[in-house]
Amino acid sequence: MPEGINRGLPVARLLMVISSLAPLFLLWAIRGAPPVPDCYWIGGCLAFAVLPTMALIGRWRLAIRRNDRRTVVVAAARDQSDHLLIYLFTMLLPLYTVNLANSRELLAAAAAFIFIIFLFWHMNLHYMNLGFAVLGYRVYTIDMAGVDDAPGLSVVLLSKRIDPPKAGTQIDGLRLSDTVYVERASAHAH
Repeated sequence: MPEGINRGLPVARLLMVISSLAPLFLLWAIRGAPPVPDCYWIGGCLAFAVLPTMALIGRWRLAIRRNDRRTVVVAAARDQSDHLLIYLFTMLLPLYTVNLANSRELLAAAAAFIFIIFLFWHMNLHYMNLGFAVLGYRVYTIDMAGVDDAPGLSVVLLSKRIDPPKAGTQIDGLRLSDTVYVERASAHAH
C-alpha cells in the first residue's frame, strides 16, 4: 500500500473481520463447548455472529446519510470468488472441527481464532461476509487508476455486477472503510 494511505475506520474494519466469521460462530453455537455453560456459550456465539453485522448495517446507513463516497477509477478488476473456497477450507472447516471438550483445547482454539482475526485484518480479507453474499453482492478487488491521492491503491468493491468492471470504468463508491466500497447504485437498492 502506498505511503500515506490510511486504511481508516478501524472499528468498521474490525467489525468486518469479526462478521466474516459469523458462520463459524453459528456452527460453534450449535456444537457447544462443554467447559462453558450453554447459556453463555450460545449467547456469546450468537452475539459475535449477529452484532458486528448489525453494526456494519449501521455504518452502511450512516455512509448513505452522510453521502460518504468516493469515485473509484478502475485500472484492473479481479473477481474474488475463489477466496471463498480458500476461506472455507483453510479457516472455517479446521476451526469448526477443533476439539472444544476441555478448557485447554478451548483456550488453544481461542488463540488460533485471535491469530486468524489478525491475519484477516493484516491481509485485508475482512470482506468475506455472509450478509453481503445473501444480499447478492459479489466481491471484486479493484486496482485504482488515475487517483492523485492513492496511486496504485487496491480496494474492495462490493457490487451486484455479474462481471468485474472493465478498466477505465468510474464507479461511485459508498465508503464503508478506506479500502471497502459498495457500488453506489447497489447501495441505494437497500
